Amino acid sequence: MRCIKCGKNLAEEFCNVCGFDNRHIARALNTADYYYNLGLEKAQMRDLSGAETMLAKALSYNKEHKNARNLLGLVYQELGEGGKAYKQWKISLKVNPVEENAASLYVKEMEEHPAVFEQINESSKKFNLALSYAKQGSDDLAMIQIKKVLSITPNFVRGHLLFALLHMRAGDMDAAKVDLRHALSIDQYNTTARRYLRELGEDPQAAVAMVTTESMRPDNDNLKNVRPVDHYEDPNKETWKQFVYMIIGLAIGVIAMFVLVIPSVRAGASVDYKALQKEYTQMENEKDSEISELKNKKKSLEDENEDLKNSLSVYESTNGKDSMYDSMLKASKAFYQNDYIECSKHLSKVSKKDLPSSTSRKMYDEMSEKAFESAGSDLKNSGVSKYNSYKYADALEDLEDSYKYKQDYDTLYYIGMCKKQLDRTDEAKEDFYEIINESGNNELIIKTANYGLELLKEDAINEAAKHKGDSNSESSEDSESSEDSESSEEE
Repeated sequence: MRCIKCGKNLAEEFCNVCGFDNRHIARALNTADYYYNLGLEKAQMRDLSGAETMLAKALSYNKEHKNARNLLGLVYQELGEGGKAYKQWKISLKVNPVEENAASLYVKEMEEHPAVFEQINESSKKFNLALSYAKQGSDDLAMIQIKKVLSITPNFVRGHLLFALLHMRAGDMDAAKVDLRHALSIDQYNTTARRYLRELGEDPQAAVAMVTTESMRPDNDNLKNVRPVDHYEDPNKETWKQFVYMIIGLAIGVIAMFVLVIPSVRAGASVDYKALQKEYTQMENEKDSEISELKNKKKSLEDENEDLKNSLSVYESTNGKDSMYDSMLKASKAFYQNDYIECSKHLSKVSKKDLPSSTSRKMYDEMSEKAFESAGSDLKNSGVSKYNSYKYADALEDLEDSYKYKQDYDTLYYIGMCKKQLDRTDEAKEDFYEIINESGNNELIIKTANYGLELLKEDAINEAAKHKGDSNSESSEDSESSEDSESSEEE
């Protein structure tokens, strides 16, 4: 052994150079060797999944265990997972960069054949795709992909298990049994495959015996060259027995103290703790109640403040604008002067629900009923006149004010035509579609379709091109799927 701290050779557990205690390290290394030997034994019995578990434990105790890591790579290679094998061998070379490391031969052999990496990548992609299809319920597509995976990597155990599940979901139990036997021909003690066979009513041990020698993959020759390592033996273990006995005696004394003395101390502490916990709970409940009460008060004050602001807005102006009271006065003045456009302008600034009295709300209703109707008609006539005089921007302003006071689809038609002339085509389309879909006026719909035909035809052409592209893509996908199904039948 070498000292884990300074790297010098050790004659005893304590390093003579730096004084570091290596006893626990030695036991960890011994445990790693123990699990490595178990993993090697399972690998030689073709219990590859069990070997994987044991070797992973060995590496958890000693990550620099060269033989365990190399053997784990070989196990992954036998299970058809070349990517994981390559990763373990590269780690082995990084941790143990020595010439006699067998991982260098494995890595060199893989790197000299780039096609191996292409097969590994292709197999991984197709397996993940098949797994995704299976989760989505597309079992036919999953079967096509998993067939391709097994044609590339015939010893891929997880691929055989997924293929068996797909056959079971399809109700083909005989095919599922064949897939499970293939998995057991590679990993004879695979617990998942055995459990599935048992669910299908077949004895897993008998299924292993049914597999012919020709269908079995031959053992990897590298496994035959791997030998168990010797267990680490403590040369002074007889001397340490005395210390073990002494520690056991001390432990018995400590246990007796815990049994006789500490329970009474704990009982007193428990009573104090419960009293404090009860007091703390009461305080916490009082604080929560107080916080809840304050939140309710805050909400009530905020609502009251909002109501006061709305009330004040009737009488007070903000940011230099008229208050609702001022707007009502100006609207009333304009109304009695028969200036309904000016009246409507001021009424639009008033919120009826915020008016303080029923009299003011009644007055609002009386003025708005007549003023909005008259203003809408006058502004529409003005806008149409300006539109006919080619003053589209001025016409649009009058027509939009008219539509705000009086919802008329004929007015909306002229608004759309103004926007069309001003090159605001997207807004014009929205207005035209609203007339066609919602007005119910056949004469106006025909008029809109005729004069807005250029914009609507452009939309129709784009929509038709989009549908044509979708149909072409669907037909290409159908042809690809038919080709895949034909290739799967040939296989």
